[in-house]
Amino acid sequence: AAGLARAAAGLAALDAELDRAGIGGGRAFNLTWHDWLNLGSLVRVSRAIAAAAAERRDCRGAHWRRDGVEESDLAASRFTRVRLAGGALTVETAPVTFARVRPGESLLRDAAE
Repeated sequence: AAGLARAAAGLAALDAELDRAGIGGGRAFNLTWHDWLNLGSLVRVSRAIAAAAAERRDCRGAHWRRDGVEESDLAASRFTRVRLAGGALTVETAPVTFARVRPGESLLRDAAE
């Protein structure tokens, strides 16, 4: 949690610094301006990832935290949604709907036991 908080603070500072930076020369054929736009997008996506990781307390798949609880029940899985509204990130979770295959089931008729 502490590492994610430091990362979020660093990314917020970088995002603010990018907003303060000026890019001269106009937009047409200005590779510096394009790089500035791309870097801003990368920082904002990184902020969303850090916010989602901080919100998620359990371990599942590639998401693992040293301070988190053990892996949660697969049937109770939730997905995380991050939105940018009014300049602020909001994080929410919702249950995963297992529409085709439920945990413990298989699509294979003769699945190996």
